[in-house]
Amino acid sequence: MADPDRCPGSLRLHEAADGWLARVRIPGGRVSSNDARVLADAAEACGSGLIDLTSRANVQLRGLGADAAPALSRTLTGAGLLPSRPHERVRNVLASPLAGRDPRALVDGALLTAALDRAICAAPELAALSGRFQFAVEDGSGLMAGADADILLAAVAPGEVELVRTGERMDVTAGPVAAVAAARAFLARGDGAWRMPPHRVGKRGHMTPMATGSFLQADGRVAITALVPLGRLDAAQLRRLAALAPEIRVSPWRTVTLVDIAAEVETAAALLDLGLILDPDSGWRGLTACAGVGACPRARLDVRAAARTRAAHRRPGDPAEHWSACPRRCGLPRGDVRAVTQTDTGIDADGHIVPDLPAAVEALA
Repeated sequence: MADPDRCPGSLRLHEAADGWLARVRIPGGRVSSNDARVLADAAEACGSGLIDLTSRANVQLRGLGADAAPALSRTLTGAGLLPSRPHERVRNVLASPLAGRDPRALVDGALLTAALDRAICAAPELAALSGRFQFAVEDGSGLMAGADADILLAAVAPGEVELVRTGERMDVTAGPVAAVAAARAFLARGDGAWRMPPHRVGKRGHMTPMATGSFLQADGRVAITALVPLGRLDAAQLRRLAALAPEIRVSPWRTVTLVDIAAEVETAAALLDLGLILDPDSGWRGLTACAGVGACPRARLDVRAAARTRAAHRRPGDPAEHWSACPRRCGLPRGDVRAVTQTDTGIDADGHIVPDLPAAVEALA
């Protein structure tokens, strides 16, 4: 069967202006410290050393050579990051960065996510899903309640989950089986659709952004969440993160959460030293941008540099804002977002056409 879309993976790379790009699926956004070191080493050995966090809590390695896929595949397989080659693009599972640690949770979202991932990989036919098809786990904490998911398993009582699209309730251990059955039914329609239509419950794709700062875990230890400006790390930063905690959780909001922290003050200081953001009122909060000049051949504006300028002018409570280097507006988030776009006639700053960056910043004030 032909691939239903061109969504990149770690075996099928995507060509960008700065080389080839690999997208590594990370179910639940969970990266052990060893996994983080493997990804950092691979980013340097195969590419430019740059690592992007995606809006689906996956990671992208940038600047790869056109022939990098075999070596990258061996590295990821050896580390356990590629458990099923046929399913490598469809292991899209969103979960709370605090899964398994959140005192508000009704089920252990970390265990449920891992079980769902195993169930997906054990179903050969699900390899035919689009790379855009999305599963999600909501553990009862509410963080994933509005996830942009085709299939959402949501906790409704201690040890009980609901398949949200159908309303069917079941023991948490039966959740992965029900989710896989729903995905099979979607494929059986045979209409070539990449994704399911939005379900009748909730607003798909409208999640409250993860708060930055410290969070008390159910076991009394601490988790710390930091925002990664524009979702980009380099290999050295990722290695330093790996040294701070046994596990890193990546989120759709381009944050990293370090769990099971013992030395809260020292860890927070280390995150700030890495250039990450802990201040909930930072101008970086809610500010995103496309890949921009140097990474995309269509780009007409260095939107990453523009976003750094804009971050210094944003105020607490400002709406979400996305900068695009061309009219395609790649990466524009769902919901209420101010769009700033480079066009043929100037910069469209949320509906106001202005000639340059200073004028765009003034128009947004």
